[in-house]
Amino acid sequence: MNESKINTYSYTVMPQDLDGKRHFRAVSLEMMLLNIAGKAANERNFGAFKLIDNGGISWVLLKFAVEMSSMPVEDEILSVSTWVGKVGSLLTTRNFEIRNQSGEVIGYAATEWALINLETRRPINIAADNEIAECATGVTVPVTLPGRLTVPEPDQNTPRHTVKVSYSDIDFNGHTNSTQYLQWMLDAYPIEKIYESRIARLEIIYVHEVLYGETVDVYHMDQNDGPTLFVVKDQKGNDCVRARILWK
Repeated sequence: MNESKINTYSYTVMPQDLDGKRHFRAVSLEMMLLNIAGKAANERNFGAFKLIDNGGISWVLLKFAVEMSSMPVEDEILSVSTWVGKVGSLLTTRNFEIRNQSGEVIGYAATEWALINLETRRPINIAADNEIAECATGVTVPVTLPGRLTVPEPDQNTPRHTVKVSYSDIDFNGHTNSTQYLQWMLDAYPIEKIYESRIARLEIIYVHEVLYGETVDVYHMDQNDGPTLFVVKDQKGNDCVRARILWK
């Protein structure tokens, strides 16, 4: 791969990244990767704020997948490399490699994005932007993006956590921040199970945006083969976000 197309950053694990058992929070992991994606896009001249200010368009995350062989600890300095995988007319991928303080690879992540017009909320042609298209490397990571990720329809016995979307949930695109859905999911899950386990693989599909003032229901379903399925539904019963966590 052309090294000039790779952006690498350091990240120091802070106390706020840790939970009550001093485990690295999954929300901090996703937030770290998305912030690094934004920083890399800014340096390549196609960051969200430039696109918003110049054309009223912005990036929207559609799919997210990460696999970790181990989790970092407090004060550890990570090295995270990121690059654009492929660029199509409506979709683009961005990949990540995560190394610990000893230089060992401890994780990979893959993401899929679209560009939307913030007024119409409709997708636009990504490949038409030469600065984005020229960054495509064609290089993948050993982490596959989720497919449809089917989640069974919840019933009256499925654990439910209801959330009303508030100010702190909303990002600069005017809808719920991508990481906030994961926060809702883990808030809905029994804390003792989170403390007893570690996330080995996390995959999320963002289906439909959720706006300020709306109310959503968060459901989780433990599967016999190990993973836990999550779904966030609006009050009409539509899926907004689907996710799966494989515990270790």
